[in-house]
Amino acid sequence: MIFFVYYLIFQVVLLLVLLILSKIKDKRLHEDHGEEIPPGFEWTNEVNIDPVSQEKRRVYYNPKTGDRYYRIEK
Repeated sequence: MIFFVYYLIFQVVLLLVLLILSKIKDKRLHEDHGEEIPPGFEWTNEVNIDPVSQEKRRVYYNPKTGDRYYRIEK
């Protein structure tokens, strides 16, 4: 029985650590690269709207490299 309790505690701690690490590491959505669009990036129909601040971010895509570029729309 005690092994089961330790196992559950370990799983919860592991889940919390992974959630914190993913929140720290994944900053792609919150990147704002500036006003000018770099060469090679194409406009897409994708727009992300932040539910808290209501900021709209337009997504641009570079088909050669697969990179995405996020720009705040006014």
